[in-house]
Amino acid sequence: MMNKISLLLYKMVLLPLPLFEKTGVNVSQLKLILRYKLMMDDRHPNTFQQTRGRPKKEGISNATIGTMIMAFVGGVLNLISFAIGVDDITHFSIFYLAFLFLLASILITDFTSVLIDVRDNIILLPRPVNDRTILMAKLMHIAVHLSRVIIPLTIPVLVFVLWNKGIWAGLSFLFLTSLAALFAIFLINAAYLLVLKIMSPEKFKSFIAWFQIGFVIFIYGGYQFFLKATDRPDFQQFSIDEYPFAKFFPPYWFAAAWSWMNGQLESMGIIWLVTSIAASLGSIWVVVKFLAPAFNARLIMIQGSGSDSIDLSLTKDTIDLKKRGQGIGEVLAKLVTGNATERAGFLFSWWWTGRNRGFRMRVYPTVGYVIVWIILILVRGGGSNTYEESSDFSNSAYGFLVFMYITSFIIINAIQNIHLADEFKSSWIFYSNPIKRPGIIIRGSFKSMLCKFYLPLAIILVVGGIAWKGWGIIPNLVLGLSNQLVICSIILLLGKKAFPASRPNEMNDRSGNFLRGLVMLVLVGVAAVSHYFVYKFTAVVLLLSVLSILAGWLLMKRIGNISWAEVNKSADE
Repeated sequence: MMNKISLLLYKMVLLPLPLFEKTGVNVSQLKLILRYKLMMDDRHPNTFQQTRGRPKKEGISNATIGTMIMAFVGGVLNLISFAIGVDDITHFSIFYLAFLFLLASILITDFTSVLIDVRDNIILLPRPVNDRTILMAKLMHIAVHLSRVIIPLTIPVLVFVLWNKGIWAGLSFLFLTSLAALFAIFLINAAYLLVLKIMSPEKFKSFIAWFQIGFVIFIYGGYQFFLKATDRPDFQQFSIDEYPFAKFFPPYWFAAAWSWMNGQLESMGIIWLVTSIAASLGSIWVVVKFLAPAFNARLIMIQGSGSDSIDLSLTKDTIDLKKRGQGIGEVLAKLVTGNATERAGFLFSWWWTGRNRGFRMRVYPTVGYVIVWIILILVRGGGSNTYEESSDFSNSAYGFLVFMYITSFIIINAIQNIHLADEFKSSWIFYSNPIKRPGIIIRGSFKSMLCKFYLPLAIILVVGGIAWKGWGIIPNLVLGLSNQLVICSIILLLGKKAFPASRPNEMNDRSGNFLRGLVMLVLVGVAAVSHYFVYKFTAVVLLLSVLSILAGWLLMKRIGNISWAEVNKSADE
């Protein structure tokens, strides 16, 4: 059943049905297709929810509300635009820049399944449904999703404009914002077609996945730095009219059109209103007339795309030699695993985490978050207000230990998500083999995550630490890195003892998550504070390093001894 918000928007977009019928659209088919598309949407979480783990099964229908809340928060943050610059045209130029970027990016990250919906090729094309009906259903589907984002994204700014500028200012703002939304649809369709022309369909799928991860990181980091930049006096005193090249960009067109409609520009300002209307309505005509047929053709390519073709005349041995040599995963597996069973767990996890979009969406943004935190710490000097305080921070033990231990959250997040997957039923292969100790596979998976996430960080910390502090930092580096290994091992043993990709995402929402998260913070905090107090005592650091390495070795042995009873008990929790 469709939720109330979707039902209201569904009825709104169907108001001009008589007009659609005159264009050759089958109205009854259109209503049925759109209704079931919207019902199916409420059964899937959005991108932002995926980065936090899939919601509970009974909460998936609230994905629409979650999207609107996220958009409303974005609208509140967009009020920062009115604190920058000295005039309204500057304020609205910055707002429309943020609006167009957020809308276009959210369409790509959260609604890629709408724009590139290959289900149409499977379900609708074999049926007696004409192309115009399919196209109109897709466009109206996009319009509903746009409304879910545009309405909450616009409300905070609309209230601000009505309160400070008056009713006419608010109405003109709504009109131009609607035009900007139409323009965003053109941008997304044009961008997708451009990317598809220069990339194969298979690479296009990877591009979309990585763009989604990059967008989440960019939004998080962008607003952090933007908030800091607004504190600068020169940032608050400039006017966009001082930069002639700004007039070539769409955000300025909409801002200038609003200024003319509210009497802030001369009579020639009507040019900007005409330009905004022509660009928005004209872009929709271009989409329907020229881009839509090519877009549908490309969708068929995406559906039918697969891996690179292989010459079947070659023997299997020849294929193995020519098509795939030993990658870095195979080399590392031979170095760090002790037997074939452990190596199987290592390689499965290595390959699966590199290909699975759900895992990437849950784990890879953490890498971006950590980078943003580190840069913010460097920029702010650990919360300092003067150059001298910032210098003291960079030369202190505190600064180095913060960087070392904050990176541990990356590997911890990877370990906590390695057993979650939508395709968890495929893990039957782990249960079908006569393995006496399942912990061997789990340890191989654990080592895979260490090599993929811990090892690169360790290399960066070692090189950066020596360059920053000199060779004398090596004992503290050894202690810090071995502490990270111990913390990760403890968290694995306290958490779900499961094979890689063997548990549904819903398992992540069961009881115990808060307690495990608290234990994680306590372990990292205690290790970092303890390290801080012994930082300058080299002999103590060396002794603790030996004890930490020994503890890590014992914990690794314990992981390998995980029994079937523990795995089954963890599955039942």
